Amino acid sequence: MTPKRPVFFLYFLYLINVFLFGSSWMFNKIVLNEGAGPVWSAALRQGVAALVFLIVYLIRKPLIRPNRKELILILLYGICMLALAHVFSFMGQQYLYSGLASIIFSIFPILILLISGVLMPRREPLTLMKILGSIIGFSGIILIFYSRDIALSDSTSWKGILLVLLAVFVNAVPNVLIKRDGKNIDPLILNVGGMLAAVLFLFPFALLTEGLPRFPLTPVLILAELYLGIFCSALAFFLYFYLLRKISVFKMSLSAYLTPLVAVFLGYVFFAEKLSVNHYIGMILIMTGIFITGIRHARKPRTKTLQERHFGS
Repeated sequence: MTPKRPVFFLYFLYLINVFLFGSSWMFNKIVLNEGAGPVWSAALRQGVAALVFLIVYLIRKPLIRPNRKELILILLYGICMLALAHVFSFMGQQYLYSGLASIIFSIFPILILLISGVLMPRREPLTLMKILGSIIGFSGIILIFYSRDIALSDSTSWKGILLVLLAVFVNAVPNVLIKRDGKNIDPLILNVGGMLAAVLFLFPFALLTEGLPRFPLTPVLILAELYLGIFCSALAFFLYFYLLRKISVFKMSLSAYLTPLVAVFLGYVFFAEKLSVNHYIGMILIMTGIFITGIRHARKPRTKTLQERHFGS
């Protein structure tokens, strides 16, 4: 039996994974347009995903028990990466196109490399290529900041960009800590524990900040939240964990180039979102920076944790 069919199948799953992460930005926007607040939007999404993973956990019943250090990492993962990062993303998308938000979030791999260089200087030293790639990538963010339509508008667009950048940051720090200290955590345990922690944090937080949900549970909102929870969170992460064991980390990281393209295309088709020339140039600079920082990984693949990519969507 030739390996062509399984290889084709793996890359087919890879493209599905890219589409799921990229489409999450548009469905985030749909939920917001239906009247849901950003915190309740994030809470409902993670609630659906937690239910899916909990069902899988009860079926598999893994015997692995995390130790105290791993429990702390699971809590950080749930509260920072799954809860706060999604809240800030939803908040930012109140002021931004879905495509533009995804472009800004694509700075995530570069921030991971920079934080890794600080927290893990021996394993992830800051090299000249990483610094150069980071400078180019962040210049893309600066260019987006100073786009003519943003510079001439009120402060809401700036607020949206800052909120999405904050989502990137709260996503990245615990990501690196998991990479450094959590290599033995079972992926299912990590996601079940993390998503339950996110739900236990988000629902009370939503009640405190937005009160009882007063938005109508329209069919569109329900379907969008089900899609986000089942497909963009539960299924997307399941595929990501599976593919990470079959495909090189560098090839997996290339999805950072593709998810914004999916988001921009869907935003244009379904919401008629039109980005400026500066936005597209900024996206090219960010992706060029990602490529430059990842050149070393293309030459010498190495093992990373399962949480290194952009989640957020």
